[in-house]
Amino acid sequence: MILAAATEPVLTATREFTFAQPGWLWTLPAVLLFLILRRRRGTTASLVHPTIRFAAAHMKRPSTLAGSLGPICLLLAMAALIVALARPQWKNQHTEESVSGIDIMIACDLSGSMAAPDMLFTARDEQGNIRRAAIDRLTAAKYVINEFITGRPTDRIGLVAFAGKAKLCSPLTLDHGIVRYIIREFYLGDDRQPGYIAEDGTAIGTAIASAALRLDERKETKSKVIILVTDGMSNRGSITPTDAAKQAAALGIKIFTIAIGKDERLSRYTANVDTFDEKTLREIARITGGQFYRASSGARLKQAFENIDKLEKTEAKRRTLISFDELFPWPLAAAVLLTLCGILLNFARPKPAP
Repeated sequence: MILAAATEPVLTATREFTFAQPGWLWTLPAVLLFLILRRRRGTTASLVHPTIRFAAAHMKRPSTLAGSLGPICLLLAMAALIVALARPQWKNQHTEESVSGIDIMIACDLSGSMAAPDMLFTARDEQGNIRRAAIDRLTAAKYVINEFITGRPTDRIGLVAFAGKAKLCSPLTLDHGIVRYIIREFYLGDDRQPGYIAEDGTAIGTAIASAALRLDERKETKSKVIILVTDGMSNRGSITPTDAAKQAAALGIKIFTIAIGKDERLSRYTANVDTFDEKTLREIARITGGQFYRASSGARLKQAFENIDKLEKTEAKRRTLISFDELFPWPLAAAVLLTLCGILLNFARPKPAP
């Protein structure tokens, strides 16, 4: 695994209300039960004295507002005390995450042969049926590269397109939306108009040199990668692919090469002739410490990028700090105040008649 340069730490904070001793809350229904039982009528006396019955109504305390509120305050005080014993608190969680990003330059072939419709993709149609469809190599590359970029949110990614010459389309950036937009705008030429790069051909060495130059501008980054997607052999440019690879290796840049498309044989006389320059692509990967992938279908192209994604992982360090803000003093204070109110209201009740 490659060690990457650490970026600025990202701080996130969350706050959650919780109880440290929630078991006490199970006693709250007992307070409600006490209130219900208090309002029930007691049992009738077994002996009734004939001379006391006429005075019973006068011996009761008169019903007043203070007499009604006092017990309610005491019950509320009991409930507040239970809540205080459960220890309500704010749980504060602070997470500090330091992400080590990788600088990645993607070099995409836009030569005329990328129009060959030989990339099979398996997908579901609108009715949910699984279908296999053949699309051209450029469309397949654009789709898979976009998915790869989406899965690398912390990496700086740049873009180089090449055919007969190389063109820097995007410098290294964390604004991946711009990179994906540029990729969607790639197109090939035809008889009526030139393509995104007017000069046809395959300048692999120039593309590697252009991508390596941009990667070398960021001295603080330790992990630098070029992903080269091509369907042919180099036939343009002033620098050979192997020479460009040696220069990239001297700069500490790793190159992953992907040969996209089917290997069509021209005839039985050329059965051992590869339409790709696989030997050179393998040599580029070997010189720089990367890997070579053969993507003869959409599934294999996706697998190649998934393998690169697994090999070139960003390094993330996370540290979580948890603190608690105790809130029990508030219900405890409420319990004390309600208890005092209940006692004072009880003294405010008038005495029964003598």
